[in-house]
Amino acid sequence: MRNAQSSTEPEDAIDLLILQPTPFCNINCDYCYLPDRSNAKRMPESVLDQTMDMVMNSGLVNDHLSIVWHAGEPLAVPLAFYEDAFARIAARAEGVTITHSIQTNGTIIDQRWCDLFAKHGVSIGVSVDGPAFIHDRHRKDRLAHGTHAKVMRGIELLKSNAIPFHAIAVVTADSLDHADEIFDFFLKLGAFQIGFNIEELEGIHSTSTLSSAAHERVSAFFRRIYELQQHAETYLPIREFDRAYQAIANVSATQPARGNQQNLPFGILSVDWDGSISTFSPELLGAASDKYANFAFANVRSGDLAACLDNPVFVGLATEIEAGVQNCERSCAYFAFCGGGAPANKFYENGDFSSTETMYCRHSIQLPVEIVLADLEKQLGLSGAVKRKAETEAAHAMNLMEGLKVTHDGPRQRVKDKLVQIRF
Repeated sequence: MRNAQSSTEPEDAIDLLILQPTPFCNINCDYCYLPDRSNAKRMPESVLDQTMDMVMNSGLVNDHLSIVWHAGEPLAVPLAFYEDAFARIAARAEGVTITHSIQTNGTIIDQRWCDLFAKHGVSIGVSVDGPAFIHDRHRKDRLAHGTHAKVMRGIELLKSNAIPFHAIAVVTADSLDHADEIFDFFLKLGAFQIGFNIEELEGIHSTSTLSSAAHERVSAFFRRIYELQQHAETYLPIREFDRAYQAIANVSATQPARGNQQNLPFGILSVDWDGSISTFSPELLGAASDKYANFAFANVRSGDLAACLDNPVFVGLATEIEAGVQNCERSCAYFAFCGGGAPANKFYENGDFSSTETMYCRHSIQLPVEIVLADLEKQLGLSGAVKRKAETEAAHAMNLMEGLKVTHDGPRQRVKDKLVQIRF
């Protein structure tokens, strides 16, 4: 989950553009949330062109745009697709720095892909759950064979080509008793950061092995991972703890906390292979929902983002998400550290965007903050009263966040005016 980055206009810019080159995936993970991963369709050139024209004409792009190719297996399309796509995007984004990222299962990586990554400076994330005996329980190919060996071959190619990569592991109930083995695996892997995604209720994945796992077991897992990290001779950056440190450091009475782009219209913009447009949590796009029109609020073929803003389904959803943020602010002591949670988690787990706490909140936000705060308290000799004062100041800082400011004039103003109407 992403937090917004500080800027002069923190809430009126597209922070992240997620593009789905294909819904197809060559493997069949049992916890995957995607409903259409046997569909081998591919994003047409016209859809990509129209997407970039729409984005660049929206007035919501500053001097930098991050593009993530995701949702399906991005490397399941031919390598030539990206050579062409990167050129088309660059031609339509003059004056804007574009960074490309690909999250891959790693099984298709070969030397040709490594050459492409190096040539274009593509940021790479690899999905790997740890040692083979854990990874292969859930991440199997379409013949029900484990994929760990193929993933490791891909990772070795990245390393031999000096291509930096991060890794994302899904934590299931099978992981909880093996913190030491998992940490040791990632310590030796060579990734510059590890992220632990808990197995969530999302999309078609309507059950989670962690739903029946006691919170104490999940807590023991993450506390052991943290302990191992702190005592390892080589420091292994772990996203959840890095994020907790950053949140604690950046929240004070004088420095407002960072917002949560998943709760802001167009903070994250998602476009599927066929041009359907969604926003808020990327995991919503394509999910079956009559009430929310499958979370496709417009199509790039029909024009600009104003088509979303005129869609009553979109306006209703934005209102519900904002209500959820306000409910989190009123009820959660950790609001300052996440800005209201993730809409997708609230919808899939609680069935209500205006709801509050989810499994993701408990395990991925609250628990790491508790672990890091306890360690800082111990290291700095903070008393409980001082710790509580720091937490109170953090909550106060979140209340000081300024509202969305519109400062641009011209024909693009309508989009921003509409955002203000929806936001408030």
